Amino acid sequence: MMSSSEHIRYAQEFGRAVYDLARERGVQTQVLNGFETVAKVFEDKPEFLRLLSNPRLGVSEREELVNSVFGGRIEPMLLNAVKLLAAKRRCGMLESCLQEYRALYCRENNILAVKVTSAVELDEVQKSKLCKTLEKKTGSKVLLHCRTDPSCLGGICLEYDGKRYDASVRQKLSSLRESLKSDC
Repeated sequence: MMSSSEHIRYAQEFGRAVYDLARERGVQTQVLNGFETVAKVFEDKPEFLRLLSNPRLGVSEREELVNSVFGGRIEPMLLNAVKLLAAKRRCGMLESCLQEYRALYCRENNILAVKVTSAVELDEVQKSKLCKTLEKKTGSKVLLHCRTDPSCLGGICLEYDGKRYDASVRQKLSSLRESLKSDC
């Protein structure tokens, strides 16, 4: 079993290796999009992720499962990388690999990666407006990574440059609650 520092180091090395290979082949954007597709499937279907980690499943069976779900949907080089993670029963670290890959991609392309959390999925118009606003504010091209969290209740939470900007209804209610407590 890997320690958390070994897990992080392995994920960083793996993400970096995938990025270097993608850059060598000129498919960095396609691989980033594919990485996000795989991460979304793993997030939406945790039972699939558990299945790929099952020691009772042979290497060839895990690789075939990955191929049947992602074959033709993602860049072949990334497909092979995901198969490798599956073979080693390390698909659980794919999100960490993606984070390293995304950081390298953004650094090389002067892009600010922004994590957006909202109660409901943002539509394309909302995403576009948010991108334009952030691009004006930061002077960088913006890459949004959106996810939903119903506990936000409404509004959005942004994370970029190591900072968190919380404009969610949950945060506003929490601030109001603290304000009322201090007034008593």
